[in-house]
Amino acid sequence: MSAHRTLFKGATILTMDGSGADLPVGDLLVEGDRIAAIAPALAVDDAELVDATGMVMCPGFVDTHRHTWQTPLHGVRTDWNLLDYMTYIRGMYCVSYSPEDAELANWVGALEALDSGITTLVDHSHLQLSEAHSDALAAGFLRSGIRGIYCYGSYRNLAYQPGQPAQDLPGLLQDVNGPLDAWHQRNAARIRDTYFADDAARVRFGIATREFETLPESASMLEELRWARTLHPARISIHVGMSAHEPLNVVRALHEAGEIAPDLLFVHGNHLADDELQMIIDGGASISSAIEIEMTYGAWPVVDRFTAMGGQASLGIDATIDFGGDMFGQMRALLNVWRLERSLKNPRKMTRKVHQKKVLEIATIRAAEAIGLGAITGSLAVGKKADLLLLRTDAVGLAPMWDPYAAIVSYGHSSLVDTVMVDGRFVKRHGRLVGIDWPTVRTSLERSKDDIRRRFSLIPQEPIRARWAQGFRIDITD
Repeated sequence: MSAHRTLFKGATILTMDGSGADLPVGDLLVEGDRIAAIAPALAVDDAELVDATGMVMCPGFVDTHRHTWQTPLHGVRTDWNLLDYMTYIRGMYCVSYSPEDAELANWVGALEALDSGITTLVDHSHLQLSEAHSDALAAGFLRSGIRGIYCYGSYRNLAYQPGQPAQDLPGLLQDVNGPLDAWHQRNAARIRDTYFADDAARVRFGIATREFETLPESASMLEELRWARTLHPARISIHVGMSAHEPLNVVRALHEAGEIAPDLLFVHGNHLADDELQMIIDGGASISSAIEIEMTYGAWPVVDRFTAMGGQASLGIDATIDFGGDMFGQMRALLNVWRLERSLKNPRKMTRKVHQKKVLEIATIRAAEAIGLGAITGSLAVGKKADLLLLRTDAVGLAPMWDPYAAIVSYGHSSLVDTVMVDGRFVKRHGRLVGIDWPTVRTSLERSKDDIRRRFSLIPQEPIRARWAQGFRIDITD
């Protein structure tokens, strides 16, 4: 039986492929899960026809860092700092989830990404509270149909149940950064074998480490990293450089141990020195920057410094508790930060501004390369996976379109995303997610929110806040 064929006709095609030219008007043929042809005009008789006239086609976006489990917490608080986030989200809301909440969160969070044109997602999944939670998180992510890397989080969550006496907390808090957890070692291997055994599958296995920067010494970090590599993860996602006062200099310690390699995906890195960035580059590793949330927490994004040095940078949404889960906001934030940085460096010189094409490259092909998937996704080229989106340009606020790159980066939003395809399969058509009964899903989310909020209200805040302040050396006396 021959593979299903889909012919997109008449789109403005931005290939993001360095060896291919953009097409002001062109056709693209998908056969099975692959791109079979791209040309100004294609004559194909046995394909499903999609009229893409007046739309812009580009590769699906690649989000290299998201805590997808936090989806039910949209707007839970605003104007938080780093300590607030660690206290409420990592110390309190996380233990308020049931396995059912976890599965719903990961499924809907991935759908949220797909709805906005993100076709590949790295899930830094540190809600591994129990085997049931781990199964639920993996199942929810796989169910969505998104491509990506599911990074099992080895973070030692509190062994605490909402409503438990507050006097039980001090001992549990001290245990958060103890030695590598034997339970995590067993459970991570089980999750890999059960759900992600195929290293070439649409979703691959990864590891999300503990907060290494809060450890007092490097031995525990090196032990965990070496264990992680026994599971052959596609990527190891590591938070680093979030605070200027971290006890452990993670990058320098890894460099001195000879452990920086292409399988490491450093996240944030805002407070890293230039020589540390060079260590990352020399080791072949990459950095994921979450522009909006980093600036909210008072950090200057590292993208301009890192890319100027030749580093492989990408963008992540991080936590949707503060901002929408789409790539458009991150791209605009990056564009403006980048332009501001260059103006500040040369305040008396009219510097050439960064063009939207460079930003779109970082959100697509450069991100795919950063996570080891550049050979199969991130650009539109014959033989690559059919991961793509179509953006409408006829809406109020965008029409008439002059520049297709500006249409995506400077004017784009999720409501303009008409069509999304992953692996040659439609996940969004005519502006709606395929096969999703949104009113029913939304009702489930509301019920989950109520349950999470009720459990959260039973947890004492101050001991947890003091623990994280100690870990990141944050003064809470004011």
